Amino acid sequence: MLRNTRFKWTLAAVGVFAVAGLIGACDPEDEPTPSTQNDAGTKTDAGTNTDAGTNTDAGTTTDAGTTTDAGTTTDAGTETDAGTTTDAGTQTSLPLAVDGTWAASGYMGSGGGNQGGLTDEPICHTPRPGAGLGNCHKFTATQKNDAWAGVFWQFPEGAWENDPRPGFQVPDGAKAVTFYAWSESGGEAVDFFVGYETKDGFTKKINVTLTTEPTQYTLDISKIRYGTVGGGFGWSAGGLDVKPLVLFIDDIQWH
Repeated sequence: MLRNTRFKWTLAAVGVFAVAGLIGACDPEDEPTPSTQNDAGTKTDAGTNTDAGTNTDAGTTTDAGTTTDAGTTTDAGTETDAGTTTDAGTQTSLPLAVDGTWAASGYMGSGGGNQGGLTDEPICHTPRPGAGLGNCHKFTATQKNDAWAGVFWQFPEGAWENDPRPGFQVPDGAKAVTFYAWSESGGEAVDFFVGYETKDGFTKKINVTLTTEPTQYTLDISKIRYGTVGGGFGWSAGGLDVKPLVLFIDDIQWH
């Protein structure tokens, strides 16, 4: 009986050691890790293949916002008519309107500085005389510190004769600067002129006695050689100590 019992215990021990050996043979540390298998996340087809977002059709094709028609065509704000046409202040042919090319910015005499003795209103005669080019002007000049007043049409705006910036490049072939002028009461003597003598290389002046009717006057520049012109037109008048001057000017043009 004792011998049989010892045999049973011996068989049991052998079974325990056999099971332990099997368990040791199946140690998880000896298994290949899932992250290094070719088919478990690193194989070519698992997110890094060419078709998974990096192919040419996935947002980088020519039609995906980089085509010529997507804002870079000539018609998208760079065409000649978008601000560089004759009507946008860069007219380059004759007849040439003085207003819109030169600016009536050079106030002189009682209109200069802070005197405030000169105003310019866009009041037109009905009908407008001549071709009606440019603006209508109603100048009202009164005595302040000075008893005279005047205006130069300037390019660039506000550029006097000593300004180093070049004037406007006037097209070749102009023979005259013409304009219409008249006054509210008539009889006033007014000088009209064109050109900065030193900067533009010429000046031309006439003196007229105004009437109450629009009358055309001419500054003859047919014998003048010009290039860039800073002083495109101007006028000056005295006698403000006697009475104010109400002066109308219209249709000022080079032609």
